[in-house]
Amino acid sequence: MPTANTNPMLRRAALAVAGIAALAVGFPAFEKLFAGGLPAPMDFAAFWTAGQIGHAGGNVYDAAAVQQVQRGIGLNDTAIMMWNPPWTLTLVLPLGWLSFPAAYGLWVVVNIGLMLASAELLRRAFDGARAVAYLLTIAFAPSLLLIFSGQLTMFVLVGLAAFIVLRPRHPYLAGAVGAISAIKPHMLVLFALWLFLDAIRTRDGRKVLLGGAASLLALSIPATLANPEIWSQYAAITTSGSSANHEHVASWSPPLVGWWLRMAVPGQPFWVQWLPLAAGVALFAFVFRHRREADIPALVGLSMFIAPYGVWHHDLVLMALPIVATAAKLNERRNRAAIVVGLAGFVLADAAMFAMILTKAPYQWFVWVVPATLLGCLAVERLANREPAAAPRPLGA
Repeated sequence: MPTANTNPMLRRAALAVAGIAALAVGFPAFEKLFAGGLPAPMDFAAFWTAGQIGHAGGNVYDAAAVQQVQRGIGLNDTAIMMWNPPWTLTLVLPLGWLSFPAAYGLWVVVNIGLMLASAELLRRAFDGARAVAYLLTIAFAPSLLLIFSGQLTMFVLVGLAAFIVLRPRHPYLAGAVGAISAIKPHMLVLFALWLFLDAIRTRDGRKVLLGGAASLLALSIPATLANPEIWSQYAAITTSGSSANHEHVASWSPPLVGWWLRMAVPGQPFWVQWLPLAAGVALFAFVFRHRREADIPALVGLSMFIAPYGVWHHDLVLMALPIVATAAKLNERRNRAAIVVGLAGFVLADAAMFAMILTKAPYQWFVWVVPATLLGCLAVERLANREPAAAPRPLGA
């Protein structure tokens, strides 16, 4: 992590190197996919298929229909479903107008743009150094994994970062953009609970909730017009079990503490996987009875830690929130020991994740990332607090 006297040219050079490295890693895979030399990215296939079926007014949660479409792009196993709520369909409906390669190319460009927007918003959210925020966001292993897998969690990161930036002065708009995080509601339960509590206690909280409700209503309209039965169809797929065409969420093996707890229980009942969530909600209710403000990056991280299902290694991109927030505090405190420890921790964790991705380690083994990030950020911040804050002097332009 740069010190206060880092040369601006060196910072720009570091950003350029990070960008070139990302292109060097991604371009070969991108080119091979367009040439037909790589199989379709499964995550993106779910959203492209939903766009195809939704554009025709069909049931995007029908496993048989999904499987039929996906056979045309070489996916012949079980259907890769879009399990997100119906308002998510509005985001992917335009993909239904494009061929798979063209849609994937567009999606990659969109995700790169969202990644850069996230870096800038995170810099503004925590008043940190621009170069540091960009470097940490771009070099973060889950960021690059998400871009080339075609997932949509970068929308969530942008929404959360924009929410933090806008909430102090523009609560309606903060709620409207923050609502995009509801495309993956199971990952942010504690954050959602805090929003409801804040709405009960404060006027600005109610404005945030109204803005979010209006945004979700607007997102729901195109999906509902395309298929008026979509809400009942979503309820049916989420409450039914696996079939010959698809696997229910209970059959997944996500990198979650709840899944590991479930594996240790005889019979492996699915309800065990929800125990961390229940415990987390109870603890949250106790702690926040009289507390109005929240550490949003920590709240997001804790929400992911206790999530009951559906958090994968690409979703770990949301841990950029506590990472960049901690880096901003180091920029303020300028404790060299904390900077060295924080940088070393980030590099080691990032290298470990890249190694696991490249060796195709089982998803469930990424369970260490969220707790390690939260504990690491906490340790670095405590180390930094041993030294008085320096006079404000940002590291980046």
